[in-house]
Amino acid sequence: MSGIPIDTIARNAMKNLRTTLALLTLTAGASGLADQAAYDDCILEHLKGAKLDIAAHLIKQACQANYRSSGFLADDERAYNECLLEHLVGVESRQATMELRSACNRKHK
Repeated sequence: MSGIPIDTIARNAMKNLRTTLALLTLTAGASGLADQAAYDDCILEHLKGAKLDIAAHLIKQACQANYRSSGFLADDERAYNECLLEHLVGVESRQATMELRSACNRKHK
């Protein structure tokens, strides 16, 4: 072996593990803040023009999926959410809301 006592190797490994975990925690925290800011921007931009509760609900879901999802979001799912955000603002008909949702779904999923 290299002549380094096993307890020294174990201590160094634990120190490296603690450092790595601390860095991951800081990175996740910073990412979470950025995601929260992006989510808030999405809500502020798109929800203010919502005229129906169902449209507001779909807009909120789209913002959550794009900016708060805890995993990888496929490109087609992101595009579907962007389609909703682009077309639902200002819609005044429940039927139109459902048709727009269906069109975005057919186009992007």
